Amino acid sequence: MKILFVASEAAPFIKTGGLGDVIGALPRALCERGHEILVVLPKYSAIDAHAHGLRDTGRRVEVQFPNLLAGAEIFQYAPEARLRYLFLQSPWFDRRELYGEGGKEYRDNHKRFALLCAGALEAAKQQNFIPDAVHAHDWQAALTPLILKRGWAGRPAPFQARSVFTIHNLAYQGVFPREAMSELALPSDLFHADALEFYGSLNFMKAGLVFGDKLTTVSPTYAREIVDSKETGAGLEGLLTHRRNDLVGIMNGVDYKRWSPDTDEALPQRYSAQDLSGKAADKAALQRELGLAEEPRTLLCAAIGRLVHQKGYDLLVEALPAFVERKVQFVLLGMGDAALEEQFKALAAKYPRNISVQLRFDDKLAHRIEGGADMFLMPSRFEPCGLNQLYSLRYGTLPLVHAVGGLADSITEGKQGWGFRFDEQTAEALRQALDRALELWALPDAWRAAMLRAMARDHSWARSAEQYEALYRG
Repeated sequence: MKILFVASEAAPFIKTGGLGDVIGALPRALCERGHEILVVLPKYSAIDAHAHGLRDTGRRVEVQFPNLLAGAEIFQYAPEARLRYLFLQSPWFDRRELYGEGGKEYRDNHKRFALLCAGALEAAKQQNFIPDAVHAHDWQAALTPLILKRGWAGRPAPFQARSVFTIHNLAYQGVFPREAMSELALPSDLFHADALEFYGSLNFMKAGLVFGDKLTTVSPTYAREIVDSKETGAGLEGLLTHRRNDLVGIMNGVDYKRWSPDTDEALPQRYSAQDLSGKAADKAALQRELGLAEEPRTLLCAAIGRLVHQKGYDLLVEALPAFVERKVQFVLLGMGDAALEEQFKALAAKYPRNISVQLRFDDKLAHRIEGGADMFLMPSRFEPCGLNQLYSLRYGTLPLVHAVGGLADSITEGKQGWGFRFDEQTAEALRQALDRALELWALPDAWRAAMLRAMARDHSWARSAEQYEALYRG
């Protein structure tokens, strides 16, 4: 099959979260299964064309807006015969950040990502890539299924194809003032509650949910939660209930070429399930690097991610003094909410030999943390899939998670389990889960057995790719 991906980010070129990891890995997994894949992305100013081997094709696409013809130059990267990436370069994508600055979205994001959606289809046609299926991701690409059904600016779609729309995080929907309808020349008959209207505004996410032939999200439990829960459904649970028969939860996979301790070049010492000795060395090195007490029998916990409400880090801040009382060490890597950053910094200053807080994003340090930590914490209020708990499994770093979404689907606690879970969204429930972990930690052989069960879990992309294939075929 020929499959066209439309997305706003992809590793290793540019990423802000799990979406980038998925678009960096799933197309490759499908390519390995014999499919021909074209991925279309914006060429943000942060993408270094030379470093990533992008080539200017000398071609451009033009997309008609009311009283405006928006153009984009086309760059290409072709790592394999059946896998190509196209990048649309436009002044609209030449910004400091991807989606906004200073906590505010760019006011013209509706135009920027409409250019991506319409431009991706035009670019594919220009490349003579007529797909069997188009796979659009999150609100930034959500107009793509609409254009395939209704055309753009009074003109028909460049081609006909089956569409699949994936929700990576329903909390971000791309909501714009009503005037954006006319600024994008979207059909006025679509501005109603059963189509694009959302409390008087235009909602991009709804375009994908209404017009996608099939809908997916990134774990089976999250697929249920966005239908059954008003909080997780974020105002769209009614529409999702209507489309329930077309909604499938497919667990994200892991790119084990990047995340595996036996090949990870970022680790001071590599290790495997057959020889775990390197993990102790990596732990000692991480403790030295971060200024923590170098104590091999102290449980070292870690968290990596954006400090936002969704991730539950406020519970972690509340629980951390209890961690120190239990002589547990903790390292945080990430940045986000300013108030949370200050709270974590204060705790690190108070307990410098137990708590290390690194307020930045650092991919190599993330790998060293996965290799050196004993346990990985994810207290998320909701989590569509989660990737760090899957990385942690491969590194024998037992996850402790709030049992929601993909965290509930991937982590099991018990005699034959490979992690720890808590159900109530409270700091006390988190502390109780920590105490259960410490009981296992006190039994080195039992902890090692849990590590080996974790490392044996298979979350490769091959399984997920097979499920997507079925949707592409219809």
